Amino acid sequence: MTLPLLASAGTKTAAMQVSFTVSDACTVQASTAATKAPTVACQLNAPHLTTATPPAPAAADTATARPASTQDWTITF
Repeated sequence: MTLPLLASAGTKTAAMQVSFTVSDACTVQASTAATKAPTVACQLNAPHLTTATPPAPAAADTATARPASTQDWTITF
């Protein structure tokens, strides 16, 4: 003899706090021109901001001085 299975769903609700982390991998490739921003490619198309970093004050020591055409970039995710 087989009896039917009866199920009933609850009618109460409750709040639940959930957190998660999404990891992304990004590649930064320098441009061939010093004045052109580097290329940023992320697997999940993560938003990012690429900005030119203001040049540092000129070094008094010419042995450590950088060429004037050199540009540093800041990439913010």
